[in-house]
Amino acid sequence: MLSNHYRTIIIDDEGPARQRMQQILGDIPEVEIVGEATNGLEAVSLIDQLKPDLIFLDIQMPGLNGFEVLQKMSHFPAVIFCTAYDDYALEAFDTAAIDYLVKPVKEERVKRSIEKLRYLKEDWNKEQVLRLLSSYSSPEKRKSVTSIPVKIGDRMLLIRITDVSYFISEDKYVSIVMKDGKRYLIDHSLKFLEDKLPENFIRIHRSLMVNSSLIHEIDKHSGCRYVVRLDDVEKTKLVSGRNYDDKIKALLEL
Repeated sequence: MLSNHYRTIIIDDEGPARQRMQQILGDIPEVEIVGEATNGLEAVSLIDQLKPDLIFLDIQMPGLNGFEVLQKMSHFPAVIFCTAYDDYALEAFDTAAIDYLVKPVKEERVKRSIEKLRYLKEDWNKEQVLRLLSSYSSPEKRKSVTSIPVKIGDRMLLIRITDVSYFISEDKYVSIVMKDGKRYLIDHSLKFLEDKLPENFIRIHRSLMVNSSLIHEIDKHSGCRYVVRLDDVEKTKLVSGRNYDDKIKALLEL
């Protein structure tokens, strides 16, 4: 049974996010902040050293992400996830033993999470959480992601994937290109996105992944390549790679 006093660690690679959480938790008498970590490796070490009752854990971090932190730590406190993904993507976590906060974090939502902890009937169970994480990591859960977080200064913008025209990798950076022509830099690789996004996002080149629902014309190009025309504001034309012709053929059901 969890007590009503929670020694707490805040884990987030974003300074403003940690400061925001400090301010909110500072007004909650049951919570005592005993440490902070700015990345996954630091988090594992700090958790095993301080053995907190509760951690606020960011999911997207450099080095180790939040899921990998859970797998590596030996002490297992109560966990409240912080994420830029929407509620639908994390519906598996909405149980009596686990909670999550969607960024930007709101004070009332944090207080509800703490209130939830008061009514836990048993200690935090590592196997239960890892089972949930495994469920989230399955193809079915990955394909339920409906938005992508984009950092703009200290703000986090959630981009709806239905508004995305294509993703392009240029000079080690990946950009989202929207249907209206706007572009946003993101931290994820195309491989990461390919594993997370719905089936209508297909890789047509090592540096291109397109929203196939926007494709309105495909023309044969030289060799085993195709010109893909998108129905976006710029009427984009993209050329597929030689090694990706099977993706185009599958789309055409050839």
